[in-house]
Amino acid sequence: MTVVVTDGARLGKADQVYVQLRAEIVSGVLAPGRTLPETELVAYTGASRTPVREAVRRLAAEGLIDLEPRRAPMVSRISLRSARQLFEFRQVLEPVAISMVATREVGAGDLRQAIETLLSTFGRLKGQEYSPAFQEAFTAATGQFDALLADHAPNEYLSRSILELRPHSARLRHIAHADTSRLQESIGEHIRMCQAVLDGQAEEAAAAMVEHLQHVASSIFRRLLDSNTELLVQ
Repeated sequence: MTVVVTDGARLGKADQVYVQLRAEIVSGVLAPGRTLPETELVAYTGASRTPVREAVRRLAAEGLIDLEPRRAPMVSRISLRSARQLFEFRQVLEPVAISMVATREVGAGDLRQAIETLLSTFGRLKGQEYSPAFQEAFTAATGQFDALLADHAPNEYLSRSILELRPHSARLRHIAHADTSRLQESIGEHIRMCQAVLDGQAEEAAAAMVEHLQHVASSIFRRLLDSNTELLVQ
């Protein structure tokens, strides 16, 4: 297994396994409902049983893996109920967070530069035809926007709550982005949110976030209901 390096530091084996499995669950490489026998994980990651078990326990604590007695660990399924509950919580947290960020004095520092860069990126993507490169750029930009919001919300508890939801939100983002007909609409929503933050318009930013989350939720719910895969558990 490749050694993972984060911020210049080598991670221990358990951390390496955790980072690898978490990334592959979030991206969908390890699909919802897939069983993960310990022997398979040992072979897959190149780690021994002890770090594999520790990583699995951490992922279970985050709700990304389900553990049941006498059964192999399983990548948690994405249910309509869990998706609805996640968006109910996001609709409480994220409009508040973006309004707080918009209320801050953005000035000419790193925050303004980051938002202006994202605004420029979304502007370039606006109107582009769909392609794998477009999809990759769009996914990266929306992920950066979400990270920026969590990192700069001036409330530690609010920021922490948003960060804890990020892996679950990211799993659903892959479902939402499969609806390519909505991507241009989403770009417009992100442009509106970025501009409101730059202009210091807290109410406009919050309203734009509410609208965005409602549209994303509707798209995801439709995908789950129409899905022929085993993602959905009522």
